[in-house]
Amino acid sequence: MALRHVLIAPRAAQADGEAAADGPATVPCDALGEAHAARRGRVRIRRGESSAASAAAASVGVLATARDVWALGVAVGLVAARRHGAALVCAHAPGGEPAGAALRAPARAAGARLAASLRARGLEADARGKVVLVEVADDPATAAARALAAAGPLPTVLAVAARDPDLDVLLAARDAILVALPPSADPALARLATAGACELAPSTASISLALDPLSRTLALAGLRAPAAVRAAVEGLLA
Repeated sequence: MALRHVLIAPRAAQADGEAAADGPATVPCDALGEAHAARRGRVRIRRGESSAASAAAASVGVLATARDVWALGVAVGLVAARRHGAALVCAHAPGGEPAGAALRAPARAAGARLAASLRARGLEADARGKVVLVEVADDPATAAARALAAAGPLPTVLAVAARDPDLDVLLAARDAILVALPPSADPALARLATAGACELAPSTASISLALDPLSRTLALAGLRAPAAVRAAVEGLLA
């Protein structure tokens, strides 16, 4: 697979004259893990004319590697839920590690209600603290759309480690997109990842982040978001 297929939406790659593979074309953000747009410890934020999202209706997309996408999605949800009773996080990471965590924050009342509502709709939902996590695997765009609609006025996060045209439609409906990649990423390719995010959302941020075991555990548990994630998301939603 050409590296540009990792960073450019499938429709753009096809328009470039290459035949599409059978079945839905995907752009795995795993290969984005070898690209990064920001220097370590720095955050780049780009805002369009629509400005940043209001906290009352925050909806954020996350592009990350399959290894990190669940932890980062929950971390972004924690930040987005600061002024709300709960936040919904939909995560799609083909081939990634399970999102189960031995340590979990007790579900808040609003989170427990949202999780029950999602399960009643046939979706696998798990509440941890203020965050309700839905893993969307089969037909991810359809499942994510159903979950996002059920969240009502609550903040929502769509975290993906593999792009496809249907998921891109949902990402384009987000107020902002965070691109979070490890420090080992190649800056040139990460710039392509961030440029792709900029085509989808009016506001984008790119961060360099290596999750250590403690940070990963605390994020997955719904207890604490890494400082770099907090700073980036607060900047996008300010």
